[in-house]
Amino acid sequence: MNPSFKRVVETGYDRVAERYLASKDLEDPTTLAELAGQLPPGAAVLDLGCGAGVPATGWLAQRFAVTGVDFSVKQLELARRNAPSASFIKADMTDLEFAPETFDAVVALHSIIHVPRAEHPALIGNIRRWLKPGGGFLATWEGWGAPMRWSHYDGQTSLQLLRGAGFAVEQAEARTTRGTRGDESWLWVLARRPL
Repeated sequence: MNPSFKRVVETGYDRVAERYLASKDLEDPTTLAELAGQLPPGAAVLDLGCGAGVPATGWLAQRFAVTGVDFSVKQLELARRNAPSASFIKADMTDLEFAPETFDAVVALHSIIHVPRAEHPALIGNIRRWLKPGGGFLATWEGWGAPMRWSHYDGQTSLQLLRGAGFAVEQAEARTTRGTRGDESWLWVLARRPL
């Protein structure tokens, strides 16, 4: 795996962090609310690729103990402003190490696509290990002025990877939203580690 792939993503987001945030039509937190409604008070939530901390990190941090992870320094600066009660880690999500069953939920919105797809199975396996039994995993797959790299499978293959790692897929819904360059389609998936 060429390390320059990840470096392009990191420096790209450092370059465009504020413009990217300003351009976002923040998603309706309906799916976040569905996940949150299943969590115990004080739940530990991990947000992988938290970006500028909106919408997920900030919204969740008002309700739970959230740890946001991103490898863009600029994105983390914005996230600390937008979600001051959350904790943050500057790291590549594929290099993280947490004890098994640390989190009640994991969220990865518009972030796993930046991980080379050869690393998806190991990452999904780690996420499953980090989740407590019954823990939820909310993620998007599929598909700005900076070079960028994406690496993802089609929606069905991503669902197969989740099921292969032992997740129960509760919802898988294709949603189209208006982006800066036109309509963007994303597969929103809510999966759960079985009890």
